[in-house]
Amino acid sequence: MLKRVIFPLLAVFALAGCATSSNTLDVTPKMTLPQQDPSLMGVTISVNGADQRTSQALAQINRDNQLVTLTPSRDLRFLLQEVLEKQMTARGYMIGPNGAVDLQIVVNKLYANVTQGNLRYSITTNADISITATAKNGNRQVKTYRQTYSVEGAFNATNEKITNAVNATMSDVISDMAQDTSINDFIKQNSR
Repeated sequence: MLKRVIFPLLAVFALAGCATSSNTLDVTPKMTLPQQDPSLMGVTISVNGADQRTSQALAQINRDNQLVTLTPSRDLRFLLQEVLEKQMTARGYMIGPNGAVDLQIVVNKLYANVTQGNLRYSITTNADISITATAKNGNRQVKTYRQTYSVEGAFNATNEKITNAVNATMSDVISDMAQDTSINDFIKQNSR
C-alpha cells in the first residue's frame, strides 16, 4: 500500500522539478487616454504599427549558467497600434483607411538590460517609440518618445520583476503620448 502512494508521489515531485519557467513576459502597460478635442469634426485618420528592432527579445538573463531569452506575450507593434488608436479615438478622431493623415507607431527600441550577482540584481529598461504622421498633402512629422526605468533589488531578477520594469517603462511612454499634443496639432493643420 505504501509503495502505491510513495512512488507516484515521488514521480510527481521529480517531474515538477523538471518544469521550466516561462520565457514569456506578460506585457500589459497602463493605458492613459488624452482629453477629447471638441474642435475635431469627423476627421478620419489611419493607424498602423511597425517594429524596427533587430531582435524580438525584451531581455536576456543568465540562469543556471544558461542564457535565457525573454520575449513579449504580444506582438508589440499591434499592442502599440491598439494604444494609439484608443488615444486618437479618445481625442475625437475616427479610425479608418484612407484617412486625412496616416499615423505609424514604430518600436525603435524596447529592451531590459538585466544584471545579477549572488545577492543583487539590476534592471534598466530603455524604450524608444516614435510616431510618424504623414498627411495627404505630403507634409510629415516625426515625434519620438524615450523613457528609461531602473530598479535594483536583492537576490534574483525574476520574470515578474523584469515584466514590471518593462510595463512601467511602456506605461510612461503611453502617458507621454497622451499628454503630448504635437501630433494632434499636426493633424488639425494638415487635414483641411
